[in-house]
Amino acid sequence: MARWREVPIGKKLVQNVPETILSNSVAALENCYQAENGTHVRFPGLKSFAALAGTAPTYLYEWRGDLVAVSNSRVYRIGTGGAATDVTGVPVSGGGRVVFAETEDALLMAAGGPIVRLKESRTDKLSEDAPHTTHVAYVDGYVVAIEPGSGRFQYSDPGEPESWPALNIYTAERHPDNANALVVTPRGEMLVGGPQSIQQFERLASGDSPFIPRWNIGQGVYAPYTFTIADQGAWVVNKDREFVRLAGMTTDVASDLINLTLESIDDWTDAWAEQFHLRGQKFIVLQMPFAATPYETKGLTAVYDYRQKRWFNLYGWDGDLGRPTRWPGWSYRTLWGRNFVGGNGAVLELDHETYANDGEVLRQLARTAHIDAWGPSRVDRVRLRVRRGVVGSNAADPVVNIRARRDNDAWTRWRRAGLGRAGKREMTVNLGGFGTARGTWQFEYFVT
Repeated sequence: MARWREVPIGKKLVQNVPETILSNSVAALENCYQAENGTHVRFPGLKSFAALAGTAPTYLYEWRGDLVAVSNSRVYRIGTGGAATDVTGVPVSGGGRVVFAETEDALLMAAGGPIVRLKESRTDKLSEDAPHTTHVAYVDGYVVAIEPGSGRFQYSDPGEPESWPALNIYTAERHPDNANALVVTPRGEMLVGGPQSIQQFERLASGDSPFIPRWNIGQGVYAPYTFTIADQGAWVVNKDREFVRLAGMTTDVASDLINLTLESIDDWTDAWAEQFHLRGQKFIVLQMPFAATPYETKGLTAVYDYRQKRWFNLYGWDGDLGRPTRWPGWSYRTLWGRNFVGGNGAVLELDHETYANDGEVLRQLARTAHIDAWGPSRVDRVRLRVRRGVVGSNAADPVVNIRARRDNDAWTRWRRAGLGRAGKREMTVNLGGFGTARGTWQFEYFVT
């Protein structure tokens, strides 16, 4: 007797083994995440918010009620309506990703060159004596900057960010290592990373140095701009190319389910990570912008739901090639109850009612494992429960596309069903059958 079987789309994404091994998980999850009940929810699209000069990556920060954007070395202040004012007196130079630090009365920026400050109406150089640096931070009145290529960091006089005496320098002693990253935790702990180790410093009330080393761990920092703060801990891609969480002297690997993907990355240049909080969900985005993708394009973006310990992927779309490519974000900032993404010479806004990525196709796709629990079987009909009626009555009817692979053979042809215009609220769509299989079934769907 025929009966309905549930296709397990609510299982975790697993990319740590070859896909043919999978039987009780999800093999692909793109531009959608799994809600608490396992259903798939489309990741919001991107719409234009502010246009800047050029097409360089844009880095965002919030300061004094405005959105601050750095793109093509220029600094902009942007208001709620999207009007951008160029406040560049001294450009942010160095060619690296921009790192921000906020003092009591100024915003500091570093990208490999001099530390740039935004304090009044225009940016200026913080100090002629401060080092050129990739990472700057602010701790209890001290501005701190690493010396790239050495095991040292320098610091200003307390409360005087412009004063950098030559003796205000600290050299790592417990584990000599070239500093390549710097973050400050919500508890005021300063973490200095190097390729072989991470050292924690705390403020010292008295003594020759205002900082004292507390502990050292041999994790190492493989990708410096993936060193970020989220969920009351620090996260980073370590020297073993694992994405790990650091809390005190404890380390937890968060990337077990996708480690094969991380180990296969061919280019870690400018890889970055940032916390994303939107619509009740808490994610960390980990992007390798120049890494090869399975679609023979560049730009891998993995997203970690750290509450549920689940992963999914984000992709943009190359209209010329007709295939997925890098998701078009370079940074993220939430402000005014809205979520902004730094694009290429532009600021974009994440919007759940936008069904494109800055005008390009947004394709939601999922692929199951090879389901072997049914044994020899025949699929006479596939039924999907979906959200319908989300576009206006005059818009084109969106469609969901689904296909199957039987016994790991060739994929069937796509079957399509309309999702309906406004007013079409039925939640179930029915598609035809897919024939018979001796042992395994695999399904894939996409919606644009």
